Amino acid sequence: MTPLYEQMGLPSNVVYIRAIGRDELPKDALVDFDDINAPLFAVFAEDGQQIALVEDQKVAFELAKEHRFSLHSVH
Repeated sequence: MTPLYEQMGLPSNVVYIRAIGRDELPKDALVDFDDINAPLFAVFAEDGQQIALVEDQKVAFELAKEHRFSLHSVH
């Protein structure tokens, strides 16, 4: 079975998660979020490509784990 990161055309399975401001996103990306005040968290590939956007940091970590991405800390 081909790993998900290869199916997605990503350089590796390395990802990082960070809080993301609503002003960093196009307006149409916010349509699916009910609470306009809730923080948003994005999962990014090592090349900076955003691959997921969720309202809960724990969910972001679980998504990375579920899809066998290697989560790394960035500063």
